[in-house]
Amino acid sequence: MNLTKILLSGSQYFILNKDLIKMIGLEPTLILAQLVEFEENKSKDKNEYFRTTIEDLILLTSLSNFKIKNGINNLYKKKLIDIIVNKNETIDVKIFHLQIYNLLNIDFKLLKKNKVKKKSIVNQKRFKKPKLKELKNYFLKINELDESEIMFDYYESKGWKVGSSPMKCWKSAARNWARRGKKTIKFPNHYDKNIELKIGNDSETLSKYHNHLKKIGWISKYSPSAGITWSKIK
Repeated sequence: MNLTKILLSGSQYFILNKDLIKMIGLEPTLILAQLVEFEENKSKDKNEYFRTTIEDLILLTSLSNFKIKNGINNLYKKKLIDIIVNKNETIDVKIFHLQIYNLLNIDFKLLKKNKVKKKSIVNQKRFKKPKLKELKNYFLKINELDESEIMFDYYESKGWKVGSSPMKCWKSAARNWARRGKKTIKFPNHYDKNIELKIGNDSETLSKYHNHLKKIGWISKYSPSAGITWSKIK
């Protein structure tokens, strides 16, 4: 059972964490609880996104359309979820469970002690994520193009996991990153929605494209109605 479901969800009722309500508000907490239940029951793609609709959230939480969209916007801004608005009025959602645990100051390893094999726990304890400076120095050491900041931000958002498994060796991950980076894509110096569609589910390449935009002065914005858009900083 997913740990966040234990904290926030139930089959016939909602379990709402009081500390979380104080931090983000009652309505965003209620929406997050419903999203956690959706996540448990819906299929997810390889990047951990599941699909639902605003209408389903309205139906199951009894909140208005405005409150649902406002609550989703708050969850996105606090980096507790990521959301993609599709043309067919569906939304793809990814819940950042580690961000929720960190916000509540919860040691998820202790919560998982009866669910995870001892060997897995030992492996997690052994792994220590690198500091950005360590990662940068390693890229220079192996004589590769320095993409340490992009790689660091990418795995930081993933909770330093490779797929669904905890990372075992960040140096090995850096070498693999460098090898994949040699298959370079020349990104334009402007935002192009078609490029995002072409990249598709290649989240690493998508991350590189977004970081390219940020470096040349573009900024991303989100609204529940339009989704994520990019604009040039004036």
